Amino acid sequence: MKLFRYVGYFFILILIYSFFLEPFSIKKSNLNIDIPEFESNIKIIHITDLHMYKYIFFHDKILNIIREEKPDIILYTGDSIIKNTDKDDLKKFFEELSKIAPVYVVYGNWDYYNLEMVNEVYNQKNIHIINNNTISIYFDDFSLKLIGLPIYKKIEYIDTTPASYTIALEHIPDTIFYNKEIFDQANLILAGHTHGGQVYIPFLTKYFIKKYSFYLRGKVNFNENKIMYINRGLGAWFNIRFLAPPEILIITLN
Repeated sequence: MKLFRYVGYFFILILIYSFFLEPFSIKKSNLNIDIPEFESNIKIIHITDLHMYKYIFFHDKILNIIREEKPDIILYTGDSIIKNTDKDDLKKFFEELSKIAPVYVVYGNWDYYNLEMVNEVYNQKNIHIINNNTISIYFDDFSLKLIGLPIYKKIEYIDTTPASYTIALEHIPDTIFYNKEIFDQANLILAGHTHGGQVYIPFLTKYFIKKYSFYLRGKVNFNENKIMYINRGLGAWFNIRFLAPPEILIITLN
């Protein structure tokens, strides 16, 4: 009888942790990339899957961490909204984010439920929508190409201009495999969508997520010059996370 009681307490503690602690924690991950003959550093923040309903203390926490890092640019790979997102609160977050550094965004699948609102929120001076598009940023003689992939289809225009380094932004990890030409030229592929499993039970979570995304979370090495990183994201469905805490990725090009 005591054993059942202790098991019950254990599951209650897990539920408290999963609903009230882990969803509001933030883990910083680092990805350091060495580039031969590059004499400076570029710091890039990658975030994804905000899924905001209302602006709360958690969003201040996100912004403060990003401010402390002093990035050169911020890359965001979609899913800003959920059902009944407060537009003014969402706009407040992106206004503050865009004050830190230029923000480059692509759409997530949830964004299409109210794309008009999402575009209105993104319509700010320092926010650049690169969905289905390509942009090049220059740091002296170093050219950084950003390619924004649309969801589950080929990009309409492929920019083959040579660049010092190329990053492909996508929401769903598997999208890159619909775009072989982009895969071939990309050095780094950034994605979100999976929430790192959100409730992560080793082996089991990966099995169930596989039909939505072949890769679940973290760094995938295709070869020494090509990396994919699947960010666990910031928001969550039903505000629950277990062994998949919200993530901010800090990329340094050395």
